[in-house]
Amino acid sequence: MSTIIFLLVLSFFPLTNSEKEQVPNFAFSWLNDNNTFQAGDIATINIKVLGNFDDKNATLSKSAFKPTLTVNGKMGNSSFVSGVLLDTVGDTSTWRILFIPIMAGLFNVIINDDPFKVFDSSLHYNVIPGRMFTSVCVASWMGLINEFEAGTKATLLILPKDAFGNNISLAGGEPTSYNFTVSALYENGSVANMPNITYIGWKNFGYIVMEFVVEKAGKLLLIVEGENQTLIGSPLLFEVTPGPLDVSNCVAKWNFETIAWQLYSKMEIFIHQQDQHGNLVPGLYPFDADVVEKETNLTMPVADLHFEEVVPGIQLFSFSLLEPGNFLLTISDLKHNKSISSMPYAYTVFVGYCDGLNSVINGSGLNDSVAGETAEFTVYLNDKFQYPSPVELERIHVLIASEVDSYYAMASIVPLTIFNGSGPIGKPTLSAIEQIAVAPAPYADLINTSVGSSKVLVSAFNVIYTPAKSGIYEVRVFCGNILLNGGHPFKKEVRAGEVNESLSGAVDFTPKVPKQFKNEILVHLVDSYLNPVLSQESRLKLEIASINHSSFSSGMFLDNGDGSYKGQYLAMDVGTYEMCVSFDGKRFSSCPFWINVYSNEYFPKASDDIIFVWEDQSIAFDVIANDYFAGDNASIVEFSKPGHGSLMQDGQLLRYTPFKDYFGNDSFLYTMSDVNGNLATAAVNISVLTIPPQFVSYPSRLQATEDVLTPSFGGFSGFEIRYSDSTENIFVNLSARSGTLSLSPMLMQFWQPMWGGLSVKRVDNEAKNLILEGSVEVINLALQSIQYLGNENFYGEDIIRVSTRNRNGVNDLDVPVFVEPFNDPPFIHVPKFIILKSSGDESPIFEIERDKFEFAIGDPDLHNYPGGEAYFAVTFSVEVSDGFLQTSLPSELINTTELKLGNSNVWQPLQTYVTISKHFTVKANGIRFRGTINDCNMVMQQLYYHGGEYGVVLTVKLHDMGHYGCYSDCAANISVPLYAEATVNLIQRRPMSSLVAHSFGSAIVLEFLMVFSLGVLLMLFTCKCAIHLEKERRERGTSMRKSKLSSSMQTSQEQIVSTLETLSIRCHINRWLQSNTYTPV
Repeated sequence: MSTIIFLLVLSFFPLTNSEKEQVPNFAFSWLNDNNTFQAGDIATINIKVLGNFDDKNATLSKSAFKPTLTVNGKMGNSSFVSGVLLDTVGDTSTWRILFIPIMAGLFNVIINDDPFKVFDSSLHYNVIPGRMFTSVCVASWMGLINEFEAGTKATLLILPKDAFGNNISLAGGEPTSYNFTVSALYENGSVANMPNITYIGWKNFGYIVMEFVVEKAGKLLLIVEGENQTLIGSPLLFEVTPGPLDVSNCVAKWNFETIAWQLYSKMEIFIHQQDQHGNLVPGLYPFDADVVEKETNLTMPVADLHFEEVVPGIQLFSFSLLEPGNFLLTISDLKHNKSISSMPYAYTVFVGYCDGLNSVINGSGLNDSVAGETAEFTVYLNDKFQYPSPVELERIHVLIASEVDSYYAMASIVPLTIFNGSGPIGKPTLSAIEQIAVAPAPYADLINTSVGSSKVLVSAFNVIYTPAKSGIYEVRVFCGNILLNGGHPFKKEVRAGEVNESLSGAVDFTPKVPKQFKNEILVHLVDSYLNPVLSQESRLKLEIASINHSSFSSGMFLDNGDGSYKGQYLAMDVGTYEMCVSFDGKRFSSCPFWINVYSNEYFPKASDDIIFVWEDQSIAFDVIANDYFAGDNASIVEFSKPGHGSLMQDGQLLRYTPFKDYFGNDSFLYTMSDVNGNLATAAVNISVLTIPPQFVSYPSRLQATEDVLTPSFGGFSGFEIRYSDSTENIFVNLSARSGTLSLSPMLMQFWQPMWGGLSVKRVDNEAKNLILEGSVEVINLALQSIQYLGNENFYGEDIIRVSTRNRNGVNDLDVPVFVEPFNDPPFIHVPKFIILKSSGDESPIFEIERDKFEFAIGDPDLHNYPGGEAYFAVTFSVEVSDGFLQTSLPSELINTTELKLGNSNVWQPLQTYVTISKHFTVKANGIRFRGTINDCNMVMQQLYYHGGEYGVVLTVKLHDMGHYGCYSDCAANISVPLYAEATVNLIQRRPMSSLVAHSFGSAIVLEFLMVFSLGVLLMLFTCKCAIHLEKERRERGTSMRKSKLSSSMQTSQEQIVSTLETLSIRCHINRWLQSNTYTPV
């Protein structure tokens, strides 16, 4: 029995009985009680309407019922479901919700419709993966091992997935049924080999194991395919090293293979050192060589045997040929236990003296020619002295090979001069030529065989050949092992012959074409040997045999450069046209052919489509919806594989699902067919949009502290976003309702080298919004340094919104933050003084009309207190230094009121009171009570002062009693009480204003400056007088000294004169005495 899940209709407001009758109820259930689906199936939810719609009310009518489908928190189409469709057309009994589950797992469904108060979260469903879709499967190396030795086993892992990227378990069927294949390519794209798969089967954890043996060495690419679809991850890089050397698998090669060697030449053989799989093994492996003469079976000594590694894995083996005869060469290892492949090698050393430079080759056969025409050239064998050097005819061979493929032109050798043992005997007769076998070249064993005359000696001969294919040829002529023309080949071009009309003709044309449209026809010209003939477009003509030639026109043919020619024609009228292509007026054998011309409406026209899809979603679309086609029906006959997603067809719809983590552009081609079988092709261009950055992880709740930057070191952990494009710059907008966000400067400095790609800015220079811009890696680092600071005094619940944005959209995340409260001190805003106006015996202290200052008593914790203002209790007190205070208090404060009376400093409980209108009046020196902040403000507004003296001090104190905002029960959260105190001077006169005080002070300063200036002038005058008096005193003293000095000098002069006079008299006396003195004999 079907189980129907009924929905209880909830209403935010009570409904009246009439309203309850008009609003229907709804029940939702899965179709056939089936809630298990395969990815890609259609899931159906039945809608059962219980009640009637109010069609008179547009908001409650049938058309207004538009419920939304939310799966695992994502509404509508998402990474979980696609193609969500609400089918509410017709009778309510057929209403349903359709969607396609695309992700495997267990999911919950929520159906919501606000106008009808619908909210159903009871439905859930389970999704299992769909069928394996090989192009979505992922290939990888087991254990990430991608280096192997040739001959060993390689193991490949395949992660099977369905078309939507869901992993498939062991229930996905036998893996052999999906035709998995592997192929190895070289780095240049050439095929290395197709390894044989030795084992394929399921492994634990839902992987398919594939084993194969690697053979070819080198750096390779492994192409993994299944059902002709390339797997994700393919091609896989791997490297194979050669295995051990296998002597029996080594190969001897020559530049040009021959068995005839001229005496005194040097035999050079390249030994390819190979393992058992044919890979070259580097290194100089020691080989030995034995030369045995056939006739005597004796081993011949080799004096100059030489081995040299020319490239890794290839040795050059050489020795001189000093004896004529027939020999056997065997190359083996040093122990002679194993010989290399194709040994022994039989060769002949003949006596000859051909010189590659002096021999002459000429003739028209070396010039360019036409395919099918016989070409001929002559060869003259000379020795190094330019004398004829005859050799046996079988020692001559000619190699004429095409450059582009393996085609060889067979050549015939006709001797011109025949030698006997002693000299030339002349030109051969016709009978002799007939007896001499014409030697074609090349031979499979490169031996020129002759019948009856193989020992004929010739020194001059003609080479006759007929190339059948056009192209570039290389002509080589060998005398034994000696390549003539100095070791260089001749090059010539063979052109195509004349056009063969029976083999040429129209090869491609459309039998049904639209009128008035240029249509194309393709003609292929070949000669009698099927060689493409070029540059003949002027000789081609498109003819029409219809009667109405005026409605038909054709243009010149264009040479495509490969023997094909494209011609165009235009038919103006509808009808059947008989057409033919001729060459120089000669019709091809394919003539005639018929073209049916239709109107343009007869043919379909496919238009390109542009599709947009999110990277994690799937989308279905009708590609032929915008195409034109005749009739009522058209079908998709073919579509190509997109490069970066899966594509499935479901009728007329195609469903595209991008590969996981892919974003960008994708495309594919499709071909449609109408009812007449006409085809049209168009492209579908898909833009896979990157979804806005998604949150991989985030904290469910953050913790902070009031007025404290949180965390104090570093930032909040747990934020991480995911974005597919690691190079694109994305934006993250951080904001908080009641706080500001910033980045930790310490972490920013610590990660400085990584911040080059990060841009941090704020919107309009506000601290509310912090915008980060950068790559996803840098953004994730920045998200680890987020710090939160709430608004001043804020505590409680806050929300941090993290919005990620790219060029395609926005993704929002709200993270709750609980800010723990911190006890803030209360505050008192009062002026420093108040001028009291006496009205009898009392003076009101605060008057709103008189006092213009801001007055407030409060506590910052009050705004967010959980219990409200009525439960936020504080202790408030007012007291004056002299006089009394009087106020009116509510009766609720009787038990908490205390007073200070007289000169007592002790608070005393209220003893007596009188209650009038639930209020009582108190008068005391100090008043204290416990009440609300509002009580404190009301008391201050009704406070009166009594006293005769003015100039007293009013002291106001406020204690918060240790309460602060916290949780619903704040009784258990009490801290040390904080208090605020303020003093107010109560005065009678208004104090001097600042302007007056400033002016008065300025006047005092000016007066001081003036007095000081007068004092300075007086002091200067006094000093000047003193200096002047001192100067006069000095001058008077100087004059007195001068008079005394002059008198003393006069006296001295007189004394001196007197003395001199005395001395002069004495001198005269002495002189007289001396002159009159008698001297005895």
